[in-house]
Amino acid sequence: MFEARDWPALAASVLAPLLLYALTLPRTVVLEDDGLFLMAGEYFGIAHPPGYPLYTLIIHLFMQLAAGASPAFFGHLSSAFLGALACGGVYACARLLQTSPVVAVTAAWLFAASEHFWAQAIIAEVYTLNALLFFAAYALILYGARRPRQWRVWFAAAAVYGLSLANHWPLMVLSFPGLVVAAWPAWPTLRRRLAPLAAVAVAAAAVPYIWMVWRSLQQPAISFYGPIDSWGALVEYIGREDYAGVDVSPSAGWLDRLAYLGWFGNQIVWQLTLPGFVLALIGLQVLYQSRRFTEAGSSLLVFLGTSLVLVALLAFDFDPFNIAVFRPYSLVCYGLVALWLAIGFQYILERWPFVPLPAKAPWLKTTVAVLAGAAMTAASVHARWPVNDRSGSRFAERYADTVLSLVPKDAVLLVYGDTDTASLGYYRFVENRRPDIELINVQGILYGNRLYPPNLSRRKKEEKLRAFVSTIDRPVFLTTNAADREIFTNSAIRHYGFVQEVLRGGDPGTIQLQVNAAASRYFESLIDTHPKDAWEHYLRNLLLAHYGDYLGYALSSNDPDLAAQVEPMVALAETSFYSIVGMSEVLMQYGKTPAHQERLTGYLEKAENMRDQALTKNLRSRLLYLKGFLYAGQERREEAIALFRQSYRAYPHPENGSLDALKQWGVPVEP
Repeated sequence: MFEARDWPALAASVLAPLLLYALTLPRTVVLEDDGLFLMAGEYFGIAHPPGYPLYTLIIHLFMQLAAGASPAFFGHLSSAFLGALACGGVYACARLLQTSPVVAVTAAWLFAASEHFWAQAIIAEVYTLNALLFFAAYALILYGARRPRQWRVWFAAAAVYGLSLANHWPLMVLSFPGLVVAAWPAWPTLRRRLAPLAAVAVAAAAVPYIWMVWRSLQQPAISFYGPIDSWGALVEYIGREDYAGVDVSPSAGWLDRLAYLGWFGNQIVWQLTLPGFVLALIGLQVLYQSRRFTEAGSSLLVFLGTSLVLVALLAFDFDPFNIAVFRPYSLVCYGLVALWLAIGFQYILERWPFVPLPAKAPWLKTTVAVLAGAAMTAASVHARWPVNDRSGSRFAERYADTVLSLVPKDAVLLVYGDTDTASLGYYRFVENRRPDIELINVQGILYGNRLYPPNLSRRKKEEKLRAFVSTIDRPVFLTTNAADREIFTNSAIRHYGFVQEVLRGGDPGTIQLQVNAAASRYFESLIDTHPKDAWEHYLRNLLLAHYGDYLGYALSSNDPDLAAQVEPMVALAETSFYSIVGMSEVLMQYGKTPAHQERLTGYLEKAENMRDQALTKNLRSRLLYLKGFLYAGQERREEAIALFRQSYRAYPHPENGSLDALKQWGVPVEP
């Protein structure tokens, strides 16, 4: 498959990206699904649907190397290793597409240094493995199409594709038509052994899932939904049925899809540098002009399947947070652009009439290729390094340290949602911080100490949770993400800013406030922190809103001593859109005096001037809802109706409070 000169170039295409990733990967847990996969890897457990059993095995093996060092570092190193191998896969495909070793290395390096691929190669995630398996399968098919009777190659391709279905199967299913087109030249030969090839692919996909079911029945300490004990449960798990509501937002429309396509088109232009994009356009044109329709068609089908078709299937609101969720899905597209880039680069070196490279001086051609490739790669690394260097990232750790410091010895801490469950869970279950604390997920997911099965109804979950809290004699705390006060209406709550304590025996429904120096210092640090990572930015804003909620209770308490204690924090909160909205929410409900209403009016006006900080449709519409609610209380009915309608148009979601307000008044949503 390769010549002798390929091995040094192939090694360079793998080792250089691996070094880049090792230098920039986080030394401790970060956000996204990082903590979840680190916990699954540490305990050889079951990750979220569809389970990703192949990646769980790989990260588990890497984390066994920690031996007292940071488990997170070695977990992240698994993605770095897989990402570097994926770059080697791009090199192999580029060589099979008849480019020189130097040009193929350039394609691999530019793919490695693309912002989005680099970002996924330094955290515990499944997308670098997906890219590796795709380009491995593609390379084997390209090679097999030239030598149809080399059955070992075809069976290897079938096995690799099958394994890819045990990782991120939706992306590989979208890629399948393109892979079929790549194999089409060999179809007369392949159809004679189609059944055994399919059997190999099915077996390769089935074995990891069989292991996953077996492992779930052993009830490991980390298992997302617990035992998978029936065919129906397995089908639901692999089919990601519980994620249908996550992948489709009721408020997302075709304008959101068009916005995603516009965003993605912009990324394609810049991810591999502007010169690289121009070379890719030339390369695609070269494929068609030279009538290499199989190679052009296969790569285009995969490209469109994992971009255009994917955007059409998903229904995400177009906002910075959902962009961060979406961006890893199309990493293979950047690798395909790198292949087109390689073809265009090769064409320029060989045939472009304005670049005099004499045929008798091949060293000159090689020198130009090395210099041009190195320049593009260096420019990409230089541009992406400030964003992707996460070697000093401590955002999730600081959050976890703050929350854990607020919880007393031998307490129970209830958590909700991916961020709390994954980041706090990592430190509790992997690094064994605060072993005296019992961490419980109120959704019934992931941790082995679940109080009830995850598929229990919400009402029954709440009943069991209340019964659990009432029967234990340990302090019970909740993170602010888990603080659904409707569950604990029969208890008082003590609010610390970032955690809340359930006070059994207190006056039901009351909220006590506890000023805590550690929480105040953390809030100050959040005000001064401006993360570059979109997930960290989202969590920062959410925490600012939660602390604003806490300050809102202080402002509406009519306790002059408490107001004096929190006044410095209030002054800081007034500089943050999110904290202002948090304070306004509480003042809207509990601020009854004219002074409270005056403060609320001022806050909403200030938030209006700062609304460009709002990162989601939900929050932008929420501000309009709050203003409408204020006007309704002031008997400014027509103005309130206009604001409620505007709010619902901005965020046409069933959970938008403006919809309920309009229904209560018997007013149609549209004017």
